Amino acid sequence: MTNSFFPRKDADVVVWANNYKAKIGLHATELGLTQAQVDAEVALCNNLIGAVNDANVQRNVLKSLVEAKNLAINNQGGGLRAEIGRHKTATGYTDAIGQDLDVISAHVGFDVNAFKPKISTELFGGNIRIKFRKLGADGINLYHRKKGTTVWLFLTRTTKSPFDNHLVLATAGQPEHWEYRAFGVINDNEIGIASDIVEAIFGG
Repeated sequence: MTNSFFPRKDADVVVWANNYKAKIGLHATELGLTQAQVDAEVALCNNLIGAVNDANVQRNVLKSLVEAKNLAINNQGGGLRAEIGRHKTATGYTDAIGQDLDVISAHVGFDVNAFKPKISTELFGGNIRIKFRKLGADGINLYHRKKGTTVWLFLTRTTKSPFDNHLVLATAGQPEHWEYRAFGVINDNEIGIASDIVEAIFGG
């Protein structure tokens, strides 16, 4: 692809090849080409188009598989974490069982009492997006409340940043002012102190 006429982008290659194969036969006489030679060049174009299209299909398949994997880690993994947290409250649970199941995390030099997560908000895609850094924790418990209220409502436990809070306005056309804060989570237990409160106006 060193020639300047040859496109660099896949989509442009397909357009170029389709144009070339459609028109090369129109100039066969002037170029001294036999029908067999024209057919051979058309076949080259078809192979080129097919290769680009196949690559795009596989790229989309890979993207879909990665998204499915991430969703499984978030959903099925979250379900397992909840179940493991319940197991750890069972009367017969011991550290030996936890070690055998490999459900005990080692956090060397980690002060659970002083841990404070860092979160931020932004409007993204019609939602309030909350970004956070785990800083050694497994994830966060996220809480929210409307500005001016006093009770914090549990929103979600998440292990992957960012988290998108999908909201619906209580009154259409009337923006809502929300506050968020978070606590760190280790081994399904909430730890440390609350993050700084961050705010976002939704529907403004």
